[in-house]
Amino acid sequence: MAKNLSRKEFLKGAAMSAAGVGLMASGLMNKQAVAEEAKPEYKNSSSWVKASQNVTWDEEHDIVIAGYGMAGTAAYIEAVEIDPNVDVVIYDKSDEANAGGQAIASGQCVIFVEPNDVETFRTYMRAMNEPHVIPEEDFNWLTNEFATDLEWIQAALEPVGYEVGYSGGGALRWGTLLVEFPDLPGADFVGATGHFRDKNGGLAFENGGCWNGFAKAAEYRGAKPQYEHQVVCLVQDAVTRKVDGVGVKKPDGSVIYVKARKGVLLATGGYEGDMEMYRNFNGGDRIYNAGSPYVTGDGVKMEMAIGAQLWHMDGQTMSCGYFHGIKVPDFETTFIRQFYMKQGSWMEVAADSTRYYNEAKSYQRQHMKYYEHGKYVDVPIARSQPVHIIFDEECRKAQPMVNAWIGWPVTCRNPYHWSDDNSVEIEKGWIVKADTIEELAEKLGRDPAALRAEVDHFNAMVDAGEDADFGRDITTMAKIENGPFYAIEEVPAMPACSGGARRNIKGQVLNWDNEPIEGLYSAGELGSLVCNLYQNGTYLHEAICSGRAAVDTMLGGRAELKSSSGGQAGAPWAEAEDGDYSVFVTGLHDPYEVIFTIKDKKLVAITLGEGKENMFMTEEQFKEFTQSIIDAQSMGVDAISGATIDSQAITGGLMTAFSHKTS
Repeated sequence: MAKNLSRKEFLKGAAMSAAGVGLMASGLMNKQAVAEEAKPEYKNSSSWVKASQNVTWDEEHDIVIAGYGMAGTAAYIEAVEIDPNVDVVIYDKSDEANAGGQAIASGQCVIFVEPNDVETFRTYMRAMNEPHVIPEEDFNWLTNEFATDLEWIQAALEPVGYEVGYSGGGALRWGTLLVEFPDLPGADFVGATGHFRDKNGGLAFENGGCWNGFAKAAEYRGAKPQYEHQVVCLVQDAVTRKVDGVGVKKPDGSVIYVKARKGVLLATGGYEGDMEMYRNFNGGDRIYNAGSPYVTGDGVKMEMAIGAQLWHMDGQTMSCGYFHGIKVPDFETTFIRQFYMKQGSWMEVAADSTRYYNEAKSYQRQHMKYYEHGKYVDVPIARSQPVHIIFDEECRKAQPMVNAWIGWPVTCRNPYHWSDDNSVEIEKGWIVKADTIEELAEKLGRDPAALRAEVDHFNAMVDAGEDADFGRDITTMAKIENGPFYAIEEVPAMPACSGGARRNIKGQVLNWDNEPIEGLYSAGELGSLVCNLYQNGTYLHEAICSGRAAVDTMLGGRAELKSSSGGQAGAPWAEAEDGDYSVFVTGLHDPYEVIFTIKDKKLVAITLGEGKENMFMTEEQFKEFTQSIIDAQSMGVDAISGATIDSQAITGGLMTAFSHKTS
């Protein structure tokens, strides 16, 4: 990877831009310094930054990782592959039984793009991002990673008996992908939907399968996450503004200060679990978390306190969508309403007790977006509150009213099994029951006459054979007429959000002048490049790519593949026969051919073939970079500054050309 800015270069650009926030933070630090000098029990989390000058270090490590989800596990694996002796400490605020962050509650999809069709995918992703514009360097780096890191992922999983599986089962099959927005330009790109599963009978898209595989892979390589340890503040030098470490709240409530010699990686996820942040950034009075109860915006708050540049806090749409959540007192986060109703005697009503959209359409296929006036927008549940689903006895008996594959309560380590006929949940009081529609309305605090009128109107449309209001498929409708009658309140629920501080392709967190904050990195959902519409599989794959990029920068090089025994396999061409090996790679522009020449088990030449005019880096930079690989007989060399994408593309080409030749 390209080298970090020097201290002098960093200070020159960053000191003035951080001054306003820095003075405010310093004042806060000074007020608290005396009280905290003796390190009493941590009393609140309102101060998310401390001055290095006011702390005494309790521990010191090379890298501090905050958060043990997909990004945190990927970062650890990459770190020890670059340097087996690196000293990495991982802190996670959850307990061990509930680890995994939002990755556990996700649909377990990882997108892969066919390497020769990256440009088509870029067209599609640009269309999804509109009207937002992502810097081309960032955009091209991420899409290139989606196309080139499959071998790395497979090698990471191999030692623990996990593998990459695909939609439809079996080996990789390009084209086996649910494209969420098929009418957008570029939607015909060639890709595949992957998931991680146990080779010995693991289920496709098993609950938590992706994180399970990477957590096992990280722990196989020595990861020892410290659970119930919450990173509560960054520790920043009051003069240089370099992030030197973190404050960590231990299970007993005390706080220790931990120095990071090479960097702090924030992989804490978004702010799904903080309703106040939703109110402030999205304007939603009642938006709930459908994922881990431990994802509460800690990283965002620390980034704000340090003067980082926020982006994607509230896009044109909420990228992962407002799912229809069912919040019950027994769980901090929400169930998700059943997507596939077997019986049609149900409807949803808004605050005025009328239906408000076609509630039976499979919006989850577009992450809860629907098409309105030429644009995809969020389904209107957030602006229609309070919302209830109204159903009768026939619908009650037909299926559980929640789905069993997404949402924390059904995917966590001790999942709740909703009864098939909803009878248990009626007894618990989670479902409201009444003998008549009017009685049901009174129990819900609604106008009985208004709800009665809407049910009668719905039933009349069933008799007429057409939903004249919203075009709901008549085969999904049946008269709501067989009592008892039931209702469940539905709330907007978010399984993921991408807001946070902007980072560059090296994983460095940026200030408002687009300059790196020295010592601070982020990965995953926190500050994601996803900013409008969301394609299935993007978040988990971005978490892997960004986690790797951050530690690549801290440690100065791309990892080489490791053998299944966990030892260093050396150069991936070590077992290749003599000859020329050609592969097409994609950098900032169209694909171009790179030819690798092997003689006596050594890489002796790297040359360009077809399409060399598509390479962004100059021929002089190409010669410099490839000669460094040849001299070192290793891929772990610094990228060319200003040509990082092409540097990574060439390295990825090496992995593609020779991964199947390794022992």
